[in-house]
Amino acid sequence: MASTPSNRLKLTPANSPFLSRPSRSPVRGRTVTSYDTCLSLRRIVGTTCSSPTGFDTVHSSFAYIAGGAVVVVDVSGEHYAQRFYRARPAAIPVFAVSPIAHDSATPNSTPKANDSRNRAAASPRDSLYGGGSGWSSDSPSSKTWTSRERIKAATCLGLSRDGRYLAVGETGYAPRVLIFSLQDSSSDTPLVSISEHTYGVKAVAWSPDTKYLASLGTANDGFLYLWKIDPGTGAAKLFQQNRCTSHVKGMVWIGNSLVTFGVRHVKMWRVEEGPAISPTKQRFDGSYPAAQQAQKPLAGRNILLGTMIEATFGCAVAVGDNKAIICSETGSVCLLDDTNKQMKLVRIVDLGFNVSCISSRNDEVFIGGKEGQFTVLRLDGILEGTPDPTIHNPQSSNGLIAMGFLAENLVTIDTKRSIDVWSPDHIPAGSKDDQNHIPIPGPGDPIVGIQRLSGTNSLGASFFTWSASGKVHVWDLEGMIRSSFGIPIEYTDPGSDTEPFNQLVVVRATDNGSLFVAGDKLGVLRIVEASTRACLLETKAHSSDIQDIAIFEGTSKVLVASCGRDRTVQLFHRSSTRAFEHFQTLEFTAKVVQVFIPSEDKILTCSLDRTLQVHDLIAKDGEPDIMAAVPLKLISLRASPSSMVMTPDEKTVFVSLLDRSVCQFDLTTGRLSGTFKCNDEGGLESVVLESLTHGHYAPGDITFLLGISNTDKSVRLYDAQSGSFMDREWGHTEAINGVVMIDSDELGRKVVSVGEDGTIMIWALDLQDHATGGSRTRDPSPEKTLSLTAHRPPLRRVLSKAELAEFQRPTSNAGRRSPPRPLQRRASKFPLMPSMTRTPVAEKQISPRSAVAESTPSRRASSGGGSRSGSPPPESPKGRPRILRRPSLPALHMTPPSGIVTSRKKSSSNLRGNYGFGSLSMATEQTCRQLRAYRKKLSSTDSINSDVLAELDAELRLTAAALGERAIRSRSSREPERGKAVSETMLSSLLDEYSERLVTMLDEKLRLRLSEEEKDALIRERPRTAGEGSTSGSNSGVLCEEPSSL
Repeated sequence: MASTPSNRLKLTPANSPFLSRPSRSPVRGRTVTSYDTCLSLRRIVGTTCSSPTGFDTVHSSFAYIAGGAVVVVDVSGEHYAQRFYRARPAAIPVFAVSPIAHDSATPNSTPKANDSRNRAAASPRDSLYGGGSGWSSDSPSSKTWTSRERIKAATCLGLSRDGRYLAVGETGYAPRVLIFSLQDSSSDTPLVSISEHTYGVKAVAWSPDTKYLASLGTANDGFLYLWKIDPGTGAAKLFQQNRCTSHVKGMVWIGNSLVTFGVRHVKMWRVEEGPAISPTKQRFDGSYPAAQQAQKPLAGRNILLGTMIEATFGCAVAVGDNKAIICSETGSVCLLDDTNKQMKLVRIVDLGFNVSCISSRNDEVFIGGKEGQFTVLRLDGILEGTPDPTIHNPQSSNGLIAMGFLAENLVTIDTKRSIDVWSPDHIPAGSKDDQNHIPIPGPGDPIVGIQRLSGTNSLGASFFTWSASGKVHVWDLEGMIRSSFGIPIEYTDPGSDTEPFNQLVVVRATDNGSLFVAGDKLGVLRIVEASTRACLLETKAHSSDIQDIAIFEGTSKVLVASCGRDRTVQLFHRSSTRAFEHFQTLEFTAKVVQVFIPSEDKILTCSLDRTLQVHDLIAKDGEPDIMAAVPLKLISLRASPSSMVMTPDEKTVFVSLLDRSVCQFDLTTGRLSGTFKCNDEGGLESVVLESLTHGHYAPGDITFLLGISNTDKSVRLYDAQSGSFMDREWGHTEAINGVVMIDSDELGRKVVSVGEDGTIMIWALDLQDHATGGSRTRDPSPEKTLSLTAHRPPLRRVLSKAELAEFQRPTSNAGRRSPPRPLQRRASKFPLMPSMTRTPVAEKQISPRSAVAESTPSRRASSGGGSRSGSPPPESPKGRPRILRRPSLPALHMTPPSGIVTSRKKSSSNLRGNYGFGSLSMATEQTCRQLRAYRKKLSSTDSINSDVLAELDAELRLTAAALGERAIRSRSSREPERGKAVSETMLSSLLDEYSERLVTMLDEKLRLRLSEEEKDALIRERPRTAGEGSTSGSNSGVLCEEPSSL
């Protein structure tokens, strides 16, 4: 925070002197804007003034506090103009403060509260001229502020008697005392910013010669500072200070002395100027000569109250250089006389009513009461002790908060937060008839909400506001009330704990202002006609608070929708009989945040279950009074919504989410078109936007979003296309309850915001590019439509396993990075020697499946140059082919050789080779199974083609001949591996058995077929059997010659 250097350690985080790290979010890079300031404050309606310390007058101007700003009004005849003075939390003043050296060890010094904590750090007070340089080196240069540096409300102000300066005090922790120059128009840059107070500033007061400025902190702060002001520049430096821990209500200057008054407290502080001290050089050790280290504290003396010991003094006015009139809150008027420095307080008269404010003009003293009473006292009578008060009782119940005199006018502020400018001789409590009366109306009660009205309404207004008590005010852009009326509210018993205190929550109206629809905290919905104030409908729509109301008025239909905390939406319409009827209730799983009716056939809702629902409104054919809302679309959100708005073409909706982002959806498809974070101008912090409004600026073809943020109490603008930050402004110090945008042909485009602090701020909206004067310096973001490739559905073509099986990998071994993985050998049933497990490569048969696996490069290269045993690396279990079980020897009518049974180590045969996958034994077993299955098929009555039967017969004969040749080769070779030879007896028996069976079945099949066709088909010659031919006979003979070959 740019302010006067403090002499204490700040407990709250301050701006870091180091450069901030770049944002990790790609969205925050879009926060750079090329726009000039878009929003500028034009008018403030209402005030937050609650005591005379927040109001002051001088010459023809008066000032009052309004939220975080001060309004200075210049009155000229029947016209007035407003000026606004405020400073951002990080505003850098023009001048720095140069405090006088203070040494807590000097005898005349007065220590501060928490002195050990607050003075632990080195301070520019250690040097007479060190404040300016030290402050300027540590002051931040950033033009933005964070949520930690909240906007503080102005609590008090003071106008210098020469009309040149304005002093403003803030509230809260580490407040500032700001000094502005009234020579300028509305200003955001103070001349001086003082941050010596800790817990709020209660009052500020200028001396009559504008030489000193006194700032008084609250009771928790406990200090009174006296600042010496440079008459030429307005720069300030600390002159004197002292403790003041009483509950002070205000202070007033009497000549060269300062008087503070409050709860059982009246004290006079005398300002004594010492001789001028010439500046001296600083020593090498940083110290100064003894003459520079002494600072006299501000001397003060309590005044004896006598019989007024229990009184609370609330207002005072000076009537000379040594006299003042002080009034208590109970109505006692006292005279403080300081003639010859002999302080004396004397009660003069008791008015009999509670006094709130006092002022003087010429030889008269004017006193106002909290309930509107008004009295005039002659100054001579007060000084002589014989006053003759004339009390005027008010005609209304509006009490007075503050009042003061201008050169030609009397200004009052009442309890309804309205400001009135009267003729100087007019008595406000007597009559309201004054030809020179200038009203500056206020909203009265805190404002709950706002809604715009179209420019063609019968009331001639631009917007309306409502309060919790049911009061509705209709305003124009000049800040004047066009109409006011009340909506009846049913109040419950205050002592009842079962029902909440009732109040008006939401009010909506048609564009022309003919109908007003209101909902209260008890769930009662009322429809009021504006012209007659008649209630057209009053019903219990919801079981608890009504959250939002939407109203649509078309050429033939009037629709009303309300949503509440009971998770329902109630739908109403005006029937052909001109009466409002309820036609449907929509239920949801969570509370509905907002309901919106863009047209007569559609309704939108968003709820806390992170959904945006779209319903179609459909009427029956021939019966327009019977309607229903049919669900059309459900859009999921990534966070709970806070507000939504639709574009005029009804194709796009913007939704603000609680994750501090704004999402854009296309209603035709329900797709997300874009999103952006609600960052500030520095891209450092994001906020939640509420009360969204969509706008369009035709000259620059700019679409923007207007919203409010209660995080930093600001009104914000964002580019709707790119999400870039455009501008933000502030002024409200409490919750902002709504914002609207109004287009006026005469006054241009305005933005109106309302706050719970009772103020209405009207802003001028002007979108200009500082580089091209209205045109954008960068190309706008491309419109995100479905025609873009990024928004098309992704390609999908997943091949199934059956389709992948149709593709074969190439058999070429070129480019192989690792040796192929051979098939893993099947574990033998018998324990064999390592030398017996190797199968010659020439005799190894590879199936087609293993060939495919062999041609595929392996995923892992072999380690090193190979294993010690020379065997290839093991294959993955998934790629291992399925190995069938080896057939048992009895199935082949064989007995195990004696050599294998007695000594397995002496066997030289490779059992894995005989019964491995793809071996001859395996093929023989498969052939046997196929023949058995074929015999079973022959028992059926299906017909068989003769050509196929002839081919089968030929294959059987060839197979028998091949078996015979195999037996001859086995007998003639006489190799050591005799265990591999097939027994001739076994082959002969197999051939005879299968041949006879097959021939018998074929003959029976042919006989049946010939008998069915009545033997008129061509009779072919029966195929010869295996035993009839010479070849078969020779083979049989050969097999029988060596029965014991095995």
